[in-house]
Amino acid sequence: MQIVIGVVLIIVGAVLATAFGDREFLIFRGQPLGVILALVGVADVVEWWWRRREP
Repeated sequence: MQIVIGVVLIIVGAVLATAFGDREFLIFRGQPLGVILALVGVADVVEWWWRRREP
């Protein structure tokens, strides 16, 4: 389940950063919020991969 959440965060972050970069969501602009969501998604996927490698 963790990998699914990570991938969804990456996709949503990429869409926000590219398609809605100049839009505002509450107090956030789309591009910085999208970049942060994508980075959190990448960290989540890397953590999943790291834990999977441990014996």
